[in-house]
Amino acid sequence: VSYNKFNTRFAPSPSGYLHLGNAYSAMFAERAAREENGQFFLRIEDIDRQRCRPEFEESIKEDLDWLGLKWEKPVHRQSDHLENYQTALNVLQKMHVLYPCFCTRKDIVAEISQANRASHQTISGPFGPIYPGTCRKISVDERQSQLAAGITYALRIDVMRALSLVNDIHWIDNDQGKVAAKPEI
Repeated sequence: VSYNKFNTRFAPSPSGYLHLGNAYSAMFAERAAREENGQFFLRIEDIDRQRCRPEFEESIKEDLDWLGLKWEKPVHRQSDHLENYQTALNVLQKMHVLYPCFCTRKDIVAEISQANRASHQTISGPFGPIYPGTCRKISVDERQSQLAAGITYALRIDVMRALSLVNDIHWIDNDQGKVAAKPEI
């Protein structure tokens, strides 16, 4: 991989067939890389073992090929890099910026719905209501109790804690120049 080139990627989840929006996104990314003499990568988001299927992955590649898109070989699969992700999680754990969230998606939607009925409302971001931080607020004892009970959880990042450990977060946009990230919203 050349980091001096304009590289793009298309990262579908093989949990269904390619749809029109996926096709447009892939065509846009491939063309952008080609026009800038860069590289176009295909990364398969295959870590959801319950929903992802090999036949969908093959179908996606066939559809992209039919569209005339060419990507760098080999195809990158998230499942091939689980050790890298675990290493990154270990670093974040040592920084004390992760916490377990025991809420199901249904729990989160219900809490947001309840909060929307209250006078204080919830905070919304560009993609809708923001997770209210329910499990970030639970006591250490309650957290340990739920972990000991084997309750399923997802790791979440405590964004405010993480922000306190770094300077400003930004990237350089070709058109806009320096753009400051606002992960706290």
